[in-house]
Amino acid sequence: ILMSASGTPYKQQKARELSKLDHLIIVCGHYEGIDQRFIDKYVDEEICVGDYVLTGGELPAMRVIDSITRLVPGVLEKEEATLLTLQS
Repeated sequence: ILMSASGTPYKQQKARELSKLDHLIIVCGHYEGIDQRFIDKYVDEEICVGDYVLTGGELPAMRVIDSITRLVPGVLEKEEATLLTLQS
């Protein structure tokens, strides 16, 4: 997954889908982004976490990682904390 301002808006449903994967690689550019040849060859999906621009994709990647991790069974002490429903 590439963190990109032009990607699909990130929603809770996507976090649920990603939390079920065995492996996930998140790529994030810094300043000038990622070479298009790399994107064409290796990126399956582009995700955007908000309608704003940052200097790099590290912070958006951390948001995605945190939202996925909390959905993995056993990560949170209280399992009911993962049942929070948000508007998608």
